[in-house]
Amino acid sequence: MRLPELAIEAPERLRAVASQIRRLDVGRLQAVMRLVGLSDPGNRIRVVLVPEDSRIARETAPWVGGFADAANDLIVLFPDRIGSYPHDSLEVVLHHEVAHILAARAAGGGRLPRWFDEGLASVAERSWGIGNRSRFLWATVMAGQPTVTALEGLFYGDGRDAARAYIISHAIVRDVIRRHGAAVVSRILSGVAAGATFDNAFIGATGTTVRGATRLFWRSSGGWEEWITFLASPFTLWTLITSLALAAIWRHRLRRAERRRRWEAEEALDTDPWDEHRPDYRVH
Repeated sequence: MRLPELAIEAPERLRAVASQIRRLDVGRLQAVMRLVGLSDPGNRIRVVLVPEDSRIARETAPWVGGFADAANDLIVLFPDRIGSYPHDSLEVVLHHEVAHILAARAAGGGRLPRWFDEGLASVAERSWGIGNRSRFLWATVMAGQPTVTALEGLFYGDGRDAARAYIISHAIVRDVIRRHGAAVVSRILSGVAAGATFDNAFIGATGTTVRGATRLFWRSSGGWEEWITFLASPFTLWTLITSLALAAIWRHRLRRAERRRRWEAEEALDTDPWDEHRPDYRVH
């Protein structure tokens, strides 16, 4: 299987970053191609590194670490913005944006809703570990259980809203794959490529509507299953044990301090009567 060809372009000041990207393992993109159902990656993809003082950077929301323009086989990255979720590293962001372009090619350029496109790219470039699980649970605390329509709107909010939209979309697409198998992605995309709307392609591939799949997600994986898995994870249990141990140490120190204060108060009471009557006694 031929891998996507990436042409890295950068100004002089970002040449070191460009060299770092060229050394990244593009072999992982083979898994992305299998996921979206491509046997041929298509045209070469330009990857342009853009400095923060450029016009395009000033005109792009500050929380955006990169974006893909599938119609023009183009990826734009802002290296200075990379380092926190959902833009954890250069490799994560690059694979995420390449996944967007490969998904668009598999869909024949047909329209994909933002939640599915971002969720699919997130599934393609990262696993669902304890970090993502905790982000998801926090996002549901802050954003509730949004419909896909509301989820689309979160992408156009501020950076925190967008981060919640990314992690919830990741969780929903992951759940669809878990229920219907990895091949469901290529079936949806090929349906769109054949001329179906996304909603109809989704029904054809899963046997249910987007609304039905989302409702099922929130009733199961989006609710108690994620909480149970999170609470039962070794990381959470170790954190809980450590917190309890620290709390016990803190309470023990408080009790010791209180005991010392009580002893000092008792010693003061024992000394005061002698000091009061001492002038009445003579030493022989």
